[in-house]
Formats: sequence, C-alpha cells, structure tokens
Amino acid sequence: MARPRRDPDAVPTVERILLAAEVAFGAEGFTRARLSDIAATAGIRRPSLLYHFKTKELLYDAVVHRLFDQLRIQFAATAHGRGTFDERLLGLMQCWLDFISNRPAFAPMLLRGILDGQGPVREHLNRELVPLLDWVEAWVSTAGAGRIPDGIPLRAALLQLGSNALVRAASGPLRDTLWGEPMTLELTRMLLMVPVEE
Repeated sequence: MARPRRDPDAVPTVERILLAAEVAFGAEGFTRARLSDIAATAGIRRPSLLYHFKTKELLYDAVVHRLFDQLRIQFAATAHGRGTFDERLLGLMQCWLDFISNRPAFAPMLLRGILDGQGPVREHLNRELVPLLDWVEAWVSTAGAGRIPDGIPLRAALLQLGSNALVRAASGPLRDTLWGEPMTLELTRMLLMVPVEE
C-alpha cells in the first residue's frame, strides 16, 4: 500500500515546533516553558519534539539563533541597500520596530532572558545579541562618519533606542498609556543625526 501524499501546504514539523517554542518562551520564559505544552501547540507529542530537539536548551538555542539570524539578514539588506546614511539608519530602526511588531513573542522573550538569566538564557543571548549590537555599532560609526553628533556615546544611544522599543512592545495594555505614539524614529534623528544645514 502506498504512503499517503504529503500536503504541499503543510507547515513542516520543525517549523511548527520553533514557532510554538518562540511563543512559549516569550510567554513563560525558559524555565517555566514546558516541552509538553510546546509539543501540543505544534500538534505533536513530547517524544516527537525530543526527536527533533533533544533538550529544552537546544530548542531554546534554535529559537534564539533563528530569530537573530532573520534579524541579521534584514539589517544587512537595509544597511547595504540604497540611500543616504540617514535613510538607511532610519531603515534599520524601522526594521527593528517591524521585527518586534511582527514577532510579538520576541520582545518579552528577550527581556525575560536579560532579566531572569536562568538556565542557559544569558549565554545564548550573549552569543547572538552582542555580536549583532557590535555590528550595528560598527556600521553606524563607519557609515555615519561626519553625520553622528560629536561626543555621542554611540553604543549607549543604540541600546537606549533598542531597549525603549523592546519595553514598549512588551508592555501590553500599558503601551499606549505610558508611551503614547511611538517616537523611536524621531529619537533616532535627535540622537544620531547631525541636522543638515540648509
């Protein structure tokens, strides 16, 4: 008897696992997220999940690496695209805002990882977040030579802008009460761009 044909539109198992894990780690953090819940959300059983990812740490690592890999690709395309430095810098910030918005579990997962620091979380974030921040800082410093205000602590400014967007995104119903309209792009202009004289 022949095997039934696979649905070409079906989401592959690993993809379903990674998406379910991203949501679980965002909602519960590394320590509290349960593999059985992730498996159920992915439409499989825990032994099937463990076939693909032997431990929760390996699953967490895969989720974090995939998220930052996608972010790196988007950042590189924007930074090396067409336009002035100002346009590309604002494009990078918009990329960050869009990524956070399109991946709602990302901001809480990242913030929980920074704050909780339980299990392997900080090690994974250190391996993914720090090199990305280093890359952005180097790009802004090099591409923005002459366009960045003198004396600006660049890394601190980038962290301020990025963490502000993260906390805003993770704030749920308090977001609009606390922040009102998002001002990240305007703050980017104020902090990182010398006004153009007319």
